[in-house]
Amino acid sequence: MSIPMYNTTDLLRSSALNLAFDLRTAPFFRKNSQNFILQQTVEQMPVMQNLSVFDVYMSRGHSVEAHWHPNANELLYTVSGEAIVSMLNPFTQQVLSYRVTPPQTVYIPQAWWHWAFAATDQTHLLAIFDNNATQAIYGSDVLRKTPPVVFQAIYGVNASQLAEVLSPINQRVIMGPPSPSDIPQNRGGVNY
Repeated sequence: MSIPMYNTTDLLRSSALNLAFDLRTAPFFRKNSQNFILQQTVEQMPVMQNLSVFDVYMSRGHSVEAHWHPNANELLYTVSGEAIVSMLNPFTQQVLSYRVTPPQTVYIPQAWWHWAFAATDQTHLLAIFDNNATQAIYGSDVLRKTPPVVFQAIYGVNASQLAEVLSPINQRVIMGPPSPSDIPQNRGGVNY
């Protein structure tokens, strides 16, 4: 999607200028009443030429799935609760993990693979991006859209076994874990 760039001066001079926005009117993703993401981009406020915000709410054990932003750097600000934010440094291949509480931040460079887990209930994070139309590539999309035979050819894994393991991932996840009714069998989990 192409977002038109406006002349900021013209926007600021407009008699219709509105510099306030209620994020509750722009949901991005909703798993349930404790786990959801709101958004504000140039679509909601055209004067935001190089900025977008995702307002993330999670309960303990929930996560924002592994993903990367091909067109934006991210500053993650902890409003409340406690989170474990991790990323893969593509230069050193080291996984960097940070346990954050208010008012701590984590900077995530553009295109770095990253994820976040809520360590407590009522975890609230603000993800601030230096792009007005931030893009995301989600791990669930990569896993479900790459044919298992590709993984077999590249990594030597059994394509049919991998297809079975990945079969529960039948849509974009964004926020996990799946509800118990969505899991065909208990395969264990990550505790934070």
